[in-house]
Amino acid sequence: MFLSDKAKDSIKVGLAMVIAYAIALYMDWDRPYWAGLAVAFISLETSGQSFNKGAQRIGGTLLAAVAALVILSLYPQQRWMFMVVLSSFVLICTYMKSTTRNAYFWNVAGFVTIIVAVDSASSNEPAFYTAMLRIEETALGVITYSVVSAILWPKTSAKALYGTTSQLSHAAASIFQDTLDNGFSRAPRQYLKQQGKFSALQARFEELSNIAQLESYEIWEVHDLWKDTSKLWIDYERAIEACRQNIDDVQGLDLEKHLPWRKQYMEEIEHRLAGIAQMSSDDHMSYTSPQREFHVNTSDTTGLKQLEKAALSLYVNQLKNLENITYQLYEINAVIFGLHQRSDTSFTITHPQKNHIINIGALKGAFRAFLCLWVAYIIYIYVPDVPGGSVLLILAGVYSISLSTDPYIRPLTLLKIGVPSTIFAACIYLLLMPHLHSFWSLGAVIFISVFSISYFFHSPEATLGRMFGLANFVMTTGISNNQTYSFSYAVDQLLVFLIVIAIFTCVSTFTLNLRPEIQYLNLLRRFFNGASYLLADQNNGITSKNTVWRRYLRRHYVNEIQNIPHIMRGWIAEISPKIEKSELIKIIVVLEALSIRLTVLMDEFKTAEENQFYAVLKQEIHGWSIQLKTDLAGLVEEPSGKALEAAAKEREIKLPEIEETISKAMQRQNKDEVELGEQLNVYRILGGIRSVYQALEDYEKQSQKVNWPYLKEARF
Repeated sequence: MFLSDKAKDSIKVGLAMVIAYAIALYMDWDRPYWAGLAVAFISLETSGQSFNKGAQRIGGTLLAAVAALVILSLYPQQRWMFMVVLSSFVLICTYMKSTTRNAYFWNVAGFVTIIVAVDSASSNEPAFYTAMLRIEETALGVITYSVVSAILWPKTSAKALYGTTSQLSHAAASIFQDTLDNGFSRAPRQYLKQQGKFSALQARFEELSNIAQLESYEIWEVHDLWKDTSKLWIDYERAIEACRQNIDDVQGLDLEKHLPWRKQYMEEIEHRLAGIAQMSSDDHMSYTSPQREFHVNTSDTTGLKQLEKAALSLYVNQLKNLENITYQLYEINAVIFGLHQRSDTSFTITHPQKNHIINIGALKGAFRAFLCLWVAYIIYIYVPDVPGGSVLLILAGVYSISLSTDPYIRPLTLLKIGVPSTIFAACIYLLLMPHLHSFWSLGAVIFISVFSISYFFHSPEATLGRMFGLANFVMTTGISNNQTYSFSYAVDQLLVFLIVIAIFTCVSTFTLNLRPEIQYLNLLRRFFNGASYLLADQNNGITSKNTVWRRYLRRHYVNEIQNIPHIMRGWIAEISPKIEKSELIKIIVVLEALSIRLTVLMDEFKTAEENQFYAVLKQEIHGWSIQLKTDLAGLVEEPSGKALEAAAKEREIKLPEIEETISKAMQRQNKDEVELGEQLNVYRILGGIRSVYQALEDYEKQSQKVNWPYLKEARF
C-alpha cells in the first residue's frame, strides 16, 4: 500500500506530537502544550528545512528568555516602564523579522519575550522557572520532530535541491524560447504563469541551497558555488525580463539579416540549460566546453534609422548578458557535479554589497504590532475581569507579530479560520477528553486530531488554516497532568480570539488605513516618486556631491521601484470586486516594465560617465531625461495618467528630434575618433529613453481602462 506525501507528512506530525506530549507528561512538566506548539510550527517538507526552523525557534527562545529576564529585573514594580521597554523590544524584533533572512528567529524572539515576561509578571511562578520551562519544552518539541522526520520517510533537502535545479533549468529554457519568440505578445497569461512558476522555483532553490548544506557534506563542501548559482539564477530572471521588455522594439526588424548569429546563439543557450538539467538529474554525461564564438558584436545595421540602431544595440547587449550568465551557470554546475575542475574556471561571481535600506512596509508592520500590544495592555489594566486576563495581552502580541508581514489578510479571513478551529478544539476538550482514562486513549485522540488538521490543510495555500488549526487545538485542549474541564474556559478562549481580532482590525483601520484601494494608490505614487527621483538624481549628478545620504537615497529608490510592483500584487485580491482586477494587474505589468527599463537606463548612464561621444550629446540627453522626470512627477500627483496625454503627443515630436540630433553628432565627429563601445553606449542610452517613453505611453493607454473615481472614493 502506497501512501501519498500528504499522508506521510501528516503521520509524522501526529506521531511527533504524541511523543512530545508523552515525554512532557511523564516528566511532569507544566504546560506540555508548549512542546506541542513547537512540533506544530516547525514541521516542513524536508528534514533540513524542519531542522533549520527548529534551530531558529530554539535560538529565538534563548534570546527571548534573556530579554524577558533583563526587562523584569530592571522594572519589576514599574508597569509603564516595563511596557515601554517590552513593546520597544517587540517593535525591533518585528522589524528585523521582515528585513533579515532569519525571519523566524526574530518572530519567535518577539512573541516568546511577551509570553515569558507577561506570564511571569502575572503569576506566582518565578521568572527564571518560566523561562527555563519554555526553553526545555521548545527543545523537546524540536528534537522530537527532527528525530521522527529523520527516521520515518526521510526527505533530505539535498535531494529536493537537485530536483529543483533540474526543474529550474527546464523552466529557464522554456521561458528563454518563449521570450525570444515574443510569446508574451501571443499569449500574455500563459507567459506570466510560466514566469510565476520560474520565480517560485528560483525562490525555492535559494531556500534549499541555504538549508541543504546543514545536512549534506557534499553540498557544504561547495556551498559557495551553490550561493553563486543562486545569485546567477536571480540575474537570469532579471535579464530575461529585460530582454522581453525590448523584444517589441526589434520585432519589426529582419533579425535574421541584422543578427546572422542569432539562430546559433539560441541553440547554444538551450543546449547549456538542458545540460544543467541533465547534470542535476544524475544522468551520465561528459563535460563539453560551451561554444562562445557568436560574433555578438557583429551586427548588420545597413538601412536602419538611428532609433532602430538604438533598439537593436540595446537588444544585443541584453543577449550578451544572457549568454554570459548561462555560461557561468553551466561552468559552475559542472564543477558542483564533478564534471569540471574549479581551478579551470576563469571568472569569479561578484555578490553585491549588502547595505541596509529602511523598509517602509516592515516599519508599518512593526508599528502595528507595537500599537496592538499597547491597546491590549490598556484593556488588561483598566477593564476588570476581561476574558483571558494576561492571555489577551500575550495573544495580541503573538498574532500582531506573526501577521506583520501579511498586511493583505482581512480580519474576516482570520475569523473564518480561527472561529471554526477553536470550536473544533473546544468540542474535543468538552465532549471527548473527559471520557479518556489513559494516555493510550488520549494519544489516539491527539494523533487523529493532528493528523486530520495536517492532512486537510496540507497544501501551501492552506498554511494559515493549518497553523491556526494546530495552535488552537493545542491551546484550547490545554493537556496536562492536572487536567480540568470548564465550559467557561472554552468560551473565554473564543472570546479572547475575537477581542484580539477586534484590536488588530481597529489598529489597522484607524492608524495605518490598510484599505486595499488606498494602499494600491499609495504604492503607485511611491513608485512614480522613486522613478522621478532617480532621473532627477541622474541629471544632478554632475554638479552635486556624491554624499553618503545621496547614495542611500539612490539605493532606497532603486529598491522602491524594483519591489513595489510585487507588493502591489498582494493587495489585488482584497480590492473591491466592483473594480476590474485584471486591469489593475495589467497596470502592475506596465510598472514592472518601467522599473526594468529605468534600471537599464540608469546603468547605461553610469557607463557613459567616461564616454567622450556621450559628452557631445550630454546637453540634449539631459533635456530629454528632464522631460521624463517631469512626466513621472506628474504621476505622483495624479496617478490616473491624464497628464500623460500631452506627453504622448510630445513624444511623437521628441523622438524624431532625438534621432536627428544623433545623426548630426555622428556627422560632426570623425568616425575614426568614435570608438565602437562609446557609440553603442550612446545607442543604448537612446534605446533606453525610447523604451521608457514607450512604457509611459503603455501606462497612459492602460490607465484609461481603470475606474479611478471608484478606486479613490472614500469608504470605511
